Amino acid sequence: MRDQVLVQRADEEAAQGRHAAALELYARAWDSRHDEVAEKLLDLVEAWGDVDAALAVLQQTAESGVITAYEALAALLIEIEEPEDALEALEAAHTAGRAVTLWTAAVLADELDDREQAEQWYRRAISDGEPGALNDFGVFLSDDPDRLVEAEEVLLLAVEGGDVMALGNLGRMHLEGDDPERALPWLTRGLTEGVRSVLVPLAEVEVQLGRYDEARAHLTEALADEVEGARLAWANYCAEHGTEAEQAAAESEFLTALQQDEPGAHFDYALFLADRDRIDEAIKEYEAAAADGEANAWLNLALIYEDRKDRRTAEDCYRGGIEAGDLQALLAYAEFLRQWGRQKDIPALFAPAAALGADEAEVEQLRALAGGK
Repeated sequence: MRDQVLVQRADEEAAQGRHAAALELYARAWDSRHDEVAEKLLDLVEAWGDVDAALAVLQQTAESGVITAYEALAALLIEIEEPEDALEALEAAHTAGRAVTLWTAAVLADELDDREQAEQWYRRAISDGEPGALNDFGVFLSDDPDRLVEAEEVLLLAVEGGDVMALGNLGRMHLEGDDPERALPWLTRGLTEGVRSVLVPLAEVEVQLGRYDEARAHLTEALADEVEGARLAWANYCAEHGTEAEQAAAESEFLTALQQDEPGAHFDYALFLADRDRIDEAIKEYEAAAADGEANAWLNLALIYEDRKDRRTAEDCYRGGIEAGDLQALLAYAEFLRQWGRQKDIPALFAPAAALGADEAEVEQLRALAGGK
């Protein structure tokens, strides 16, 4: 009841434009980064427009003894892309007894890319019995191709413990591993358990298995539920497997996905345009995708410029792909160098290839292109 009163008072202060007072009250009412209070707090800062002042209010509130304000401070720092400072705030919350171990692990993994430290915190969260820890750790492990067996074991433990979110993550893991047959039962079970977010990957699995009617039905449900990624998945479905009317509407669906800022929309729309020989338009979308962090876009741009005999721009794009972490762009660049008699430049790619996870066969491929044995 006390928290509800605090939230009501905060809402009233916010409505009157008293941002600092409202922010302090939201911090006092804070319970979890996933709840409505967290959303209201971040919306308030955006409406206020003075991030520095907001940070000062939260810091002062935390130092006055309101421990939850450290979590609010961490959420805002992550929002403004200051993960190191967010980590300090979470450590202060942890020291004060707040259950932020799992959140700390996520910041280390997703924001700071410190997988060694992240794993320690994930294991600590599991030991502490934090809800969702096994599931989140399984997802973390599944990002490492060398630990997929371990990831599956952890996710199965999460399922046994009653975490229905792990059902969808098991399905996604097998889908990303190009094994739709293994993905299907997990995603189907997740949907049966009420996990609506599996509708989109489930439809993708069904498309891969040729179950187009089932995929259409599930994508229709996903659109109705406004599931993340549904609009883009529907656009791709319409373009590739839709009825005549759906194919005609595909481009409009891609444009809607772009308007909704769905991840991957620029890249998929570029593929759609390139398939229809609308190359100049495709280039613009690939460039937008690359700017959004889609590493594969650089390779597609490089190939387009190679086709156009623009070697200088093609080489710039290959290098852009390598900088973005795309091993395939590096291997294709090596082929490009060999084609133009620049084998002496290929050995410089050996170290970057190893850093990007090249396997033995790929390393041998590079050596062969460089003229070695």
